[in-house]
Amino acid sequence: MVWKKIGILAGLALFGIGLRAYAKPPALEDPLLKADFGSEHNRGGTNAVTGLGNGRLTIGISPWSELVYFRWPRPSAYEQLRYLTVAYFARDLKMNKDARYSDDAPSIDWRRYGRPYEVYPGLGAKGGIYFQDGSINWFGDPSWVSKRAYQPESGPVLCTTLSNPKAFAKICQWVDWEDDLLVQDFQIESEAARKFFYYGTFDPYDKDCHYKGAPDPIDAGFATAYLPDSGIILYFSPKNKNPKKLLSRPQGNFSGQMIDRLYPEGGYFVAMGLILRPDHFQVGADRKGRKVSASAPLAASEQAASGQLADSDFFMGQSDSGLEKSISTPAEHLVILISAASSATQAVSILEAGRAKGVESLRSKAVSDWNPISERINISPQASASEKRVAQRSILNLFVGRDRESGAIVASPSRQPPYHFDWPRDGAFFDLSLDLAGFPEIAGSHLDFYRRTQRRELLDYNWNWIFGLKNIFYSPRGHWYPHYYTDGRPGRISLPLEIDETALMAWDLWRHEQYIPQAGRAQYQKEHLEQLTFAADALLEYVDLKNGWTKKAMEDDNSKPNNTLHGASSVLAGLASAVDAGKKWGANPKKVERWQEAAIALREGILRRITDDQVLKKGGWRGLQWTLFPAPVFEKYDDPRAQKLIKKLAYEVEQNAYKKRPGFAYLGEQVFILAVATAEMPEYRPVLEQALRVLTDQAPIPGADTYGEVTIWIDLPGSPEKIAEQRTSIPHLWTGVTSYLSVESIYRPERLRSQIPPVP
Repeated sequence: MVWKKIGILAGLALFGIGLRAYAKPPALEDPLLKADFGSEHNRGGTNAVTGLGNGRLTIGISPWSELVYFRWPRPSAYEQLRYLTVAYFARDLKMNKDARYSDDAPSIDWRRYGRPYEVYPGLGAKGGIYFQDGSINWFGDPSWVSKRAYQPESGPVLCTTLSNPKAFAKICQWVDWEDDLLVQDFQIESEAARKFFYYGTFDPYDKDCHYKGAPDPIDAGFATAYLPDSGIILYFSPKNKNPKKLLSRPQGNFSGQMIDRLYPEGGYFVAMGLILRPDHFQVGADRKGRKVSASAPLAASEQAASGQLADSDFFMGQSDSGLEKSISTPAEHLVILISAASSATQAVSILEAGRAKGVESLRSKAVSDWNPISERINISPQASASEKRVAQRSILNLFVGRDRESGAIVASPSRQPPYHFDWPRDGAFFDLSLDLAGFPEIAGSHLDFYRRTQRRELLDYNWNWIFGLKNIFYSPRGHWYPHYYTDGRPGRISLPLEIDETALMAWDLWRHEQYIPQAGRAQYQKEHLEQLTFAADALLEYVDLKNGWTKKAMEDDNSKPNNTLHGASSVLAGLASAVDAGKKWGANPKKVERWQEAAIALREGILRRITDDQVLKKGGWRGLQWTLFPAPVFEKYDDPRAQKLIKKLAYEVEQNAYKKRPGFAYLGEQVFILAVATAEMPEYRPVLEQALRVLTDQAPIPGADTYGEVTIWIDLPGSPEKIAEQRTSIPHLWTGVTSYLSVESIYRPERLRSQIPPVP
């Protein structure tokens, strides 16, 4: 019976490996590019150009100003908005479909941004204009051509401009730094516009959405009501979901106080209102993919087509509700405020406080709140204007993805694909960038998060070990889970550990000490010595001293144990860091001696093997790069063995920088490491400069200066050259910080070289 279960699990795991291997367009040959691109097939594409947030409330903005995620109270949980794109996953066994529009797009703008296919078009939250001819254009439909820019350039306010033959609209959106309030400022210019509508399919929720496939929980939401005294629509899901309390409520108008009396335990509440009172409103039923009684009120998105909302004030269930305001002049200014809180009264109070301040005051405050961050960012003065702008935005986005309570930072705020977790592997490079950018206290709080989440148990089991013919029981002590929710709970990937993450954490602990003031270093060492010791001891278990290599382990998202250059180089970086730190921090000398023995064996084993082209060819995702940085493999980069790796890496950069491939993934990492390794080799400067132009001028989403994990080059009618289309988990914060690191390494490589631990 046990072996039968093992067989079933093995089959399922192999099927999962097959999905990863084949769920991508066949034209993409690069394995890393295909693997990352395939996640869109399995889990849906990101309909976003960026994320906005304050470390609690996190918003996804589409190219056309739509809201596509609305996460609260943490960047990783929970999703309060119903919106989803098509995820094929196991339903499409042919694995040959893309998740986004391309040649089939109904407009150039949809093709330009690769708008994802939506399971139920119309979900999310968006504005729209009703015209005198009886037609309505929702922001996001194919009629619009979009542009965007942050105003000011270094601030948190994203302004999207939309134009079509009937109207011009400018939508500025931002999240207040202190209050969990989204402000949306709509400026509409049109002779033919008669009404403005805004609706949202908010479904407050208190659970984690599915990791695989399309996240569309049937039990999200509870009820929605219009509060007439304040002119606010309130979506809510109380902790005590007792419908009888609401259905048998006392007579009278809905109010925040009434709802809180019915549900004093609190819950999840989203309030939506115009800054002025609406002319009409509609609390309707969301019928998109849901069975709803025919007598239920019509959805606001549907009712708006008639030209007037019906003033329905209550619905129990998943809701599509909206507001209406007349447009009386050719240049109209309207503002939508949306708040989130744990009680009805608080949600309403946040929104009403925003009304009282006024939109100009709210905007001025938002900019001034972000100025201390943006003005502090350390960027090379030699960088061009565009390089500085993109590098600065990449650092600023870390504060959007950072949980202000725990210090964790998500890989991306995106829900599809679901990267809204903290990966220690990404986190180590986030911390490196934060230290270089001038925020050591933020990197320090991130390391405190990792100190609290490091695993301490001595025994666990995981079935994935059997694919390496290893015992399913293992010791997780000193390692981390592959990723975490920002409250410290383990994420959804069921791998036992990832050896590179443990290694990079040891490296991160060592190098961050350089940024601690001298007076505080003794305290830092005391707080993190145990963390470092556990991590180094854990790495030691996976080093084969005799062969100078790593034993089989999960290295980076691989479903079966492996031992490639990727694992060996990262473990060397971790152990060499632990050796140097351990000697200074007062670690057990015998332990330090064992760490050093293992580090020396690994370095010698790497130096022997990298002369073999097959070792490099099968080097894992980042084995080539990490052998040059941060692993201390070479005394000097003019070593002939280092030169071999440099030439190979330069070839990869050149292929991507000159658009000789259909697309690329992780070009920023390749560029900053190549720049570090070739600082005294001017012959590589031209290809580095071209690659930096691609990273800062061509690849980022125009106006948002963000990236996906994958860049695809596409042909666009009217464009003489191929243009970049960003795919997979937008904004991808790790891709962004590698662009910042590229700028720094090209102009100030010594800052990166100081982050390589001493050769053991």
